[in-house]
Amino acid sequence: MATFTDLKNQLEASFNAEGASGVEATIQINIEDLTNFYVDISNGELSVEEADHEDPGLTLTFDSQETMEKVFSGDQQAAMGAFMQGKVKFSGDMGLGQKLGSVFKAPE
Repeated sequence: MATFTDLKNQLEASFNAEGASGVEATIQINIEDLTNFYVDISNGELSVEEADHEDPGLTLTFDSQETMEKVFSGDQQAAMGAFMQGKVKFSGDMGLGQKLGSVFKAPE
């Protein structure tokens, strides 16, 4: 099972600063039975903190680490499938969620 540090490193490796241009967001990420953390995207930069943010723009709750990795892989079909199957629950600005495909790409 991944640690918070593993997840943070994966997100940092897949972060696309060019795709994040103009995106200002705080996203709370909760992974059932694993961890809660948030990502802050600002000025083309990413920070990842293991904590609960008091006022995120979007909250995503994943049923597993594997589902989170699919959503943040940049694979739009895998992400949409996870949402349709109920493996991801969200609250807040879903428009922000739709931008994640350009902000995170699979590491090459």
